[in-house]
Amino acid sequence: MTYKEEVCIDAGSENCPCLLAESGDCITCSRLQGKDCCDCNWRGVCIYNEYIQNGKKINNRRESKKTRILKKIWYGEDLVVLVVEVSKGFALKASLPGSYVFLKRCHESDCYSVPISVMRAEPEKGQLHLAVKVVAGKTKALAEATDHIEIRGVYRNGLLGVSRLLTKQPQKVLCITKGVGFAPAANYNQWAFGKDTIDMIIDLDKINQELVNDYLVDYPANSIRYTELTPDLVCPEEYDRVLILASDYFVESIAVPEKKRIVSNNFHMCCGEGICGACTMVDDQGKSHKMCKCQFYEF
Repeated sequence: MTYKEEVCIDAGSENCPCLLAESGDCITCSRLQGKDCCDCNWRGVCIYNEYIQNGKKINNRRESKKTRILKKIWYGEDLVVLVVEVSKGFALKASLPGSYVFLKRCHESDCYSVPISVMRAEPEKGQLHLAVKVVAGKTKALAEATDHIEIRGVYRNGLLGVSRLLTKQPQKVLCITKGVGFAPAANYNQWAFGKDTIDMIIDLDKINQELVNDYLVDYPANSIRYTELTPDLVCPEEYDRVLILASDYFVESIAVPEKKRIVSNNFHMCCGEGICGACTMVDDQGKSHKMCKCQFYEF
């Protein structure tokens, strides 16, 4: 029998305890859910103890910060890469696979915040490269920003099953991307360069060849195949992991063994902190999961 365990992506990090501890909705800690006893499976530093010892205050709340736009690179009429200035520590955190940030134009309300996957992080320069597909009001506002923009993060849950990538052992990985799903693929490729052997299947829908060339030239993949994705794509069995960065239609259609799968987190991200409910998923047992924070592990 296979069991699934729900784990918070922020548990034990510098952002834990978080806002959910204050509201009694902690994903991991039973005491911070209002129960009278410890009944969690967490194997790190006790979250309840951290919360109490810290005077019932949350750790390092993520807040929007004004940052400078160093460069805007247009790829066609509706795809722009923003190169923004951040601290070296911020860029280092954003270099991990699955990292994303929230962006909004300065002085706009928080409802204009847009989750954007990190495409490249350069800790030595203190820079992030963020690809924005201009679709509607929020992304149009980002594209119109000139000198400065507000950034909030770093958030970690952009990939479901990301722990399968974060290993010290070299792996052979097939990365399947469509459209702007290329952005998190490029970030992972840079992070794993020299460790993993990465083959890519890229559908250029809504992006172009120039973007791919620019962001793989310094960190070339082992092989690249350009094709139009189809739901009946057959993944060779030789790969240790298969990373699918596309819409839910392809995530659900492309057959990959569960233990090998890592997929893009396509749930609606609004706050990133688990408090708004926009990303909530209800499972077969009727239990709600905050997918901006949840990871599932099978054992």
